[in-house]
Amino acid sequence: MRSFYVFKIKREISILTREIPYNLYKTIDNLYYLDTNSMDISFQVYKDLFDTFDINYMNKRIYNLFKSNRYYTYENNIHKIENKYRPEKTILKVYKSHLYIKSDAIDPTLLVNYLMSDNLFVCDFKNKDYFWLNEFVR
Repeated sequence: MRSFYVFKIKREISILTREIPYNLYKTIDNLYYLDTNSMDISFQVYKDLFDTFDINYMNKRIYNLFKSNRYYTYENNIHKIENKYRPEKTILKVYKSHLYIKSDAIDPTLLVNYLMSDNLFVCDFKNKDYFWLNEFVR
């Protein structure tokens, strides 16, 4: 099982880090593992790096993209793909700060088929993996 965190990076930061995504990943990784005593600093860094997601808009957009997929279900703000033929079990949850995807597939349907912006940066902290979503899909 892999856990992907998808962040919406501000345009200016995206331009600066496009060619060297490692620096962006390390910054996000440091925020992810920062202790709770440093919340003021992490919140300010977060505001400088990321744009927020509109939860209602995102849920509607994802639902409209996948509603005709027979392996897709949506309930209580959780999007699921369960395809026994591929095989794949993927769950996507929309938060204001990020999208969270948990999947047993290398290329989850909810991740690969969801390309809406050049500024989406994906991190898998456990496996130390990171990439720009639009570069992963190409």
